[in-house]
Amino acid sequence: MLTLSNERIDSSKQVSTVRSLICYVAEKPAPDSTQYQENASYLNSGFPHQHDAVIRNCNYAANSNTFYTGCNTDDLMTFCLEIQRSTGKITLSHAGPNSLYNHTSISYTFGKTELDLSQLEYVHISAGTHTVPIRNLMICFDKQPDLHPRFDKQFKVDPSPADVDDQDSLLIPCPDNVNCLLQLSANETTHNSKYSHPCRFSELCRNHEPYLTHEPHQVPSCQYDDKCDKLIDPIHRASYRHTDWPDFLIPCRFRQECRDKSDTHCIKYSHGEQVIKNTRLAGIQHNQSSVKKDERTPCKWGPGCRDRGNREHYEKYSHSGNVLTPDNRANSSARGFQGPPITHTRRA
Repeated sequence: MLTLSNERIDSSKQVSTVRSLICYVAEKPAPDSTQYQENASYLNSGFPHQHDAVIRNCNYAANSNTFYTGCNTDDLMTFCLEIQRSTGKITLSHAGPNSLYNHTSISYTFGKTELDLSQLEYVHISAGTHTVPIRNLMICFDKQPDLHPRFDKQFKVDPSPADVDDQDSLLIPCPDNVNCLLQLSANETTHNSKYSHPCRFSELCRNHEPYLTHEPHQVPSCQYDDKCDKLIDPIHRASYRHTDWPDFLIPCRFRQECRDKSDTHCIKYSHGEQVIKNTRLAGIQHNQSSVKKDERTPCKWGPGCRDRGNREHYEKYSHSGNVLTPDNRANSSARGFQGPPITHTRRA
């Protein structure tokens, strides 16, 4: 708890009569809990000894129960408490790397009759009966750019089912789809200007060509992933996802008459296999199986869980939803408060 007041608070007294600005940062959620639960972090004006009653009655000016969602709670964290004396606005938010993944801010504007921020001169830190490591408490009068990494606030994920350029709608799907040899011919331009072909990387493609379509390739991931011994099988490659490998192979110009049977060749080239037909069948089977009720316990880290590759963990927990983390979580190196005027504290 960070307390700002206009008088020095005597910690030897059990009850303080100094009305203060109270900024309470709740304890981190238990990392081994199967159900995510976070206590309220809050801003309020009042007396520190009223904390238990404030929590019990939910009687705070502003609060959040998702203040740690998506954050790396395994390390020290950095927080920012920003005070705008002219307007009476107080804002508590994340600073440092965790601010990229949790944009939650707790904000409230106090009236001067309620709490005059211009009179706050003393800073007091307390942890009640708990032992909490805190370091690097900083009070600044300017925003510290190195503690506030910038990100695109306007970014939104495109919810459309397919990533298709406008020009794709004008092209006719090639009847030979991924097995078309004309699409790769250096001297052929007429064909690609009229027909579209599935991109080998589907929706994961990073370099879109105008004659390629990028519809989501809805097939299950191979349990052996990049260690799979069937990477030379075009039908298996198209029926299951493998990390860093394209869904479809390059059509060999010799097709079934090709004499090169080496793994080096077959892992890159297909030879006329009807992969689209087989892929659709695999996709239907996968969708039908996914309709079955998942009786596993939802993992609190969602699809970003760092233990998804652990078989025992995967069999016990499901990983659906849009929760951010572990690989997306930052490795924060501090925990504190910052802003103008800014109070910084690092706490585990």
